[in-house]
Formats: sequence, C-alpha cells, structure tokens
Amino acid sequence: MKTASNTDKFGISLVRGSDSEKYYSMVVNPENDNTRKINFEQEGKAGMGFIAGADGYNFSRPADNIYHVTIYTDNSVSVMYINDVCSYTNRIYGTQKNCWSINNYGGKIDISDLTVSHY
Repeated sequence: MKTASNTDKFGISLVRGSDSEKYYSMVVNPENDNTRKINFEQEGKAGMGFIAGADGYNFSRPADNIYHVTIYTDNSVSVMYINDVCSYTNRIYGTQKNCWSINNYGGKIDISDLTVSHY
C-alpha cells in the first residue's frame, strides 16, 4: 500500500460479511507526522471502535509512504507484518468464513501487487 500523504489512515478488516453489524479491523493510525500505530478496532453499526485493553504498536512512518503488508492466519490467530519492522498479532475467530477488506479512512491509498495464497 502507498499513502498519498503523511497523515493517511488505512486498515484491514477481517470477518466482514455483507450483513455484519460489527467486524474487526487492524488499523494503521497516524500518531503524528512520523509515527504510526496499529490498533485493533471493532467497526460497523454495532462496533465499539477502539478496543481498550488490546495493545497497539508504534512504528516509524516509511519515508516513501510505502507499506509492504503481509498477513498470515491459521483461521483464528492473525498476524500482520509491515515493512519487516512491525508485527501485530490478534486472535479473531471466523476469518475463514467471512470476507476481508482493505479500508481507507480519508486521504488516498494505492494498492498494488495484491496476492492471496492458501496453503
């Protein structure tokens, strides 16, 4: 993913069906011009937003605003790696039965070289 500016916010949602009242997202938030933080959030009409007690992790914004994102899951534990400098892990049930999405929360993001693999 490539963001157009230093303050663009994006995320990956898991367990997101077309009729989901709530779903879970790993969101990359701009903390300031040079720092990003991954948060675990519950989104949708019935979602509570930021989930208190779920750790978030800070990392430096890439100078070129390019985020190489890799996600692995074993159908309950999901791990998201960003640029080989940040790893975020959470247990999310139902990932094998529901859609995933890439979300933009304002600004602009470009997606390229998207690959989905099953093992």
